[in-house]
Amino acid sequence: MKRREIIAALGAFTIGIKPVRGAKPDRIKPQVGDVLVHAFGEKAGVVIQSDDIETDRVFAFPMSPEGVVRRGSLHNQVTLLRLDESLMSVKTKRHAAGPILAVSAACTHTGCEVSGWEPETNELVCPCHGSRFDVLDASRVLLGPAAKPLALLPIANIEGSFQVTGKFSRRVGPEPAF
Repeated sequence: MKRREIIAALGAFTIGIKPVRGAKPDRIKPQVGDVLVHAFGEKAGVVIQSDDIETDRVFAFPMSPEGVVRRGSLHNQVTLLRLDESLMSVKTKRHAAGPILAVSAACTHTGCEVSGWEPETNELVCPCHGSRFDVLDASRVLLGPAAKPLALLPIANIEGSFQVTGKFSRRVGPEPAF
């Protein structure tokens, strides 16, 4: 084992993060216990409160308990949405914190940022190729070319902020090309 690997492993052990070979702390996937923070704008890096999510979506990144914002990969970016719980599928409810749902912002077609939101139909829209996803039904594909649903990130509302409680529901972004 190289000196650099030993130092990284000891550092990760000391702060309780599973060491990921060669991964930078800001690129590590969301971990249980991370809190969600604003991804962009004046509030970038500020913990998202329940009141911050109204009718429009909020883009977020996970932040470790040590304060590392995991913004080093689009695959860590999520969209937070406030939805009508009574319309959510059972699978969607399992990942949501009441009316708040965290959905991967990386399209499953080519990995573009899914930034379009149509609240009237509860659909996320990828601007690159027009894929549409039904967030009430576990982000299933309504219109391709994406063939797979967006990943859901399980969260809980802990004292007004949103904490990651598990792994993404599926692979984030497109399948790798071989």
